[in-house]
Amino acid sequence: MEKGIIMPSSKNIDKAFEKMEFKGLAIDTYISSKEYVKRFIAEKEFTYGYKKVKDDGTLTKKFATLMMLRGVPALVLHIGERADKEGLRIQKEVDRILGKMYERIPNQIDEKTHEVFIRLDWVSGLEEIKQFIDKAYDERK
Repeated sequence: MEKGIIMPSSKNIDKAFEKMEFKGLAIDTYISSKEYVKRFIAEKEFTYGYKKVKDDGTLTKKFATLMMLRGVPALVLHIGERADKEGLRIQKEVDRILGKMYERIPNQIDEKTHEVFIRLDWVSGLEEIKQFIDKAYDERK
């Protein structure tokens, strides 16, 4: 994070969740405020990618992507490797907490087993998903 940037308070971030159009901004603020995070803005419409900066200055693979998915703002968390299928396991937990089941398309079942898909219109507060964001961040090496 750049020095001198003042991040909004958690109270303001929580307040932002009251309006759909601010959910992505609140999540971006939360992720960007973590240490050693590098945010990339893709050339695609509304797509931010987040990587960690390693001690040697190189970057990890992405741990999160904030994007439009099927016409809806969504957060995609990248956890573990495809082979371990941890994303599929965590998806069930996220779906339980949010009270709705995210329906994966075949590509997301077969090739995106390390990813967790969170529709922002289903999230009422950052606290519901913060633990999953933190897990993706903490586990990315």
